[in-house]
Amino acid sequence: MQGDITWRGESGPPGAKGTAGSRATARDSTRFGGRGRALCCAACGTVITWEGARIEVGGAHRHTFVNPHGLVFEIGCFRHAPGCAGEGPAEAFFSWFPGYAWRVAVCRACQAHLGWSYGERPDFHGLVLDRLREARTDPADPN
Repeated sequence: MQGDITWRGESGPPGAKGTAGSRATARDSTRFGGRGRALCCAACGTVITWEGARIEVGGAHRHTFVNPHGLVFEIGCFRHAPGCAGEGPAEAFFSWFPGYAWRVAVCRACQAHLGWSYGERPDFHGLVLDRLREARTDPADPN
């Protein structure tokens, strides 16, 4: 049985809309159901998801996990992340969310490892929070 997911904003899980297709931009926030500031790949600046896509899985948005190699990850759960691409086959082994198979999720633009997608569609993404940054509101401001 899959864990409890609490959807914020729009009700229900995402369909194919927003999980595949062309590279996302800040203007796509309405198209993909996101609200709020865009969250970008810290490595290259590509839009990955939006603040409004945050969800709770297992009662929380934020989780800290240790992988089998002893590496610690603080992840946030997101309803969709159109800036990510799944890599490799789905694995059920050592899933941090029982009932959900996972795949590695990378930035569509630079291939940086950003986290994992969970489920077949995928149902949600667990993204490493320190590998994301908020989009700048003023493109002329380098900070």
